[in-house]
Amino acid sequence: MDRPSLDQLAQITEPQMVRRRFDEHNLVWAYVISWLFAFTSIILVVVSFAAKQQPLSHIPASLIDAALTLFMLAAMSELRKARRRENWKPNAYARMVGKNFAAWLITVFVVKFATLVFFALADNGAWIVWAVIFPTSTMALRLLPRQRLVLHASIMAVVIAAALAAPVSRSKTRTVPLFAALGVVHAFCFTIGALTSRGVKRTAIEEGLQRRTEAREQLRIRDELRFAREVQISMLPEAPPQLAWTDIAGISLPASEVGGDYFDYFVVDGRLAIVCGDVAGHGLASGITLSALRSGFTLLRDELLDPAHVLDRLQEVVAHSSRRRMMVTISVLLLDPETKIATIASAGHPPLLHIHGATRTAELIELFAPPLGARLGDRVPQRTVPFTVGDTFVLHSDGIYETVNAHGEEYSLERLGRVIAACSGTAEEVRDTVLRDVDAFRGGEPQQDDVTIVVVRIV
Repeated sequence: MDRPSLDQLAQITEPQMVRRRFDEHNLVWAYVISWLFAFTSIILVVVSFAAKQQPLSHIPASLIDAALTLFMLAAMSELRKARRRENWKPNAYARMVGKNFAAWLITVFVVKFATLVFFALADNGAWIVWAVIFPTSTMALRLLPRQRLVLHASIMAVVIAAALAAPVSRSKTRTVPLFAALGVVHAFCFTIGALTSRGVKRTAIEEGLQRRTEAREQLRIRDELRFAREVQISMLPEAPPQLAWTDIAGISLPASEVGGDYFDYFVVDGRLAIVCGDVAGHGLASGITLSALRSGFTLLRDELLDPAHVLDRLQEVVAHSSRRRMMVTISVLLLDPETKIATIASAGHPPLLHIHGATRTAELIELFAPPLGARLGDRVPQRTVPFTVGDTFVLHSDGIYETVNAHGEEYSLERLGRVIAACSGTAEEVRDTVLRDVDAFRGGEPQQDDVTIVVVRIV
């Protein structure tokens, strides 16, 4: 009776829908009446031990009744907690009851009725009151016709046994009308209970079919997003190029199933071009735009010796990748080992960090331009800077320095520069140090945006 998962909802059958709805209703009603049962059980136990003239058989009967009632009350308490609290796991005996809740309820009702009748047999005719009350109380239960038939048949069997054992049974003229009257009561209660359960069954199936359809649609979307995520991950480089003069490490951590960040490496005529981009937002639309962008870079890889020219040509790719206006901030770093010149082109992307190896100082290289897809007609700016052995370049997305902690404070570019400048290890060590520091700064707050970082050390 615990909350079904999305996969269980998608596979649920109509009988399971009905059973789940019946169990939910019965759990609420039976939990309330079980407290009354428990109260009567305590009274019966006390009476069976205290009364001197009571038969000895009353003691085991009252103890069995009390044990079963308290067991059911404890199990229903656990099941109610599992219904109200998402992470609550019911114990073993509660799960055992929940697997066949209707059968347990029928057993409790019959045992309780039999116990009360057994105790009332000594009082001539008093048990007949219980024979009328119990069938009436069963109308509130939601049961299948065969389950209801079993319940009423079991109660009638106890009635017949009681009628034959009670002093009133010695008069045939009293027994026949008694059976007839109780039979009418049971027939009436059976009919009302069955009709009410039938209406609940119809509603349960209608709502269950709707929930099953919604669950299957959610699973379809989940599977598509999972596939899209796998496709996007496959677009990222498996490993950096092995170049004797560089040490490279990069990673992209999406905030949702399909992220909006992208990075890649291209080796062109012995030079290394690194691309780092970020589509506004994240999700399936972002993934589609990034796929188109990656295809464009692959086709234009031989022209990456002029990064700004490539980004200008990709303006139309971004503009026509979706009917929605998508904007992409992107930066390209081209490193030439012969001239020791780094060429940087950027379309609205966060500043590139240049760590000078000799002084361990961090320089922000920022080029002001609108992102791709803005359709403002601006040319992508480009800049060149010299580099030497020991220098480090870091490309990143705004998901790093815009990370917010529980106090609403941003991580900031200044902190990012200090962390990188203080780390003199390999590119992988620098990358991992930044990620650990960002995680520590964020604390228990969820990741709100994609995080991408690419570190290049000149060796």
